[in-house]
Amino acid sequence: MSRPQGSKNMQQKLATPDTVLFSTEERVKFLADLIVTRIAEDETEGFPLLNAIKKEVGDEPAQLATR
Repeated sequence: MSRPQGSKNMQQKLATPDTVLFSTEERVKFLADLIVTRIAEDETEGFPLLNAIKKEVGDEPAQLATR
């Protein structure tokens, strides 16, 4: 099978996510939005993620800080 005409020396552009171009403030907001969304999803699903975290590290917040 032959390749398309003119493709011999073509270089593909790398696909980069828009987040690469974010400022520090935009990145923090983006991450915060992802976290909030995931917490809301976890709540609607009956907290399976939170329960898994509690099972792994316990209920005490101080235990999280010392890990």
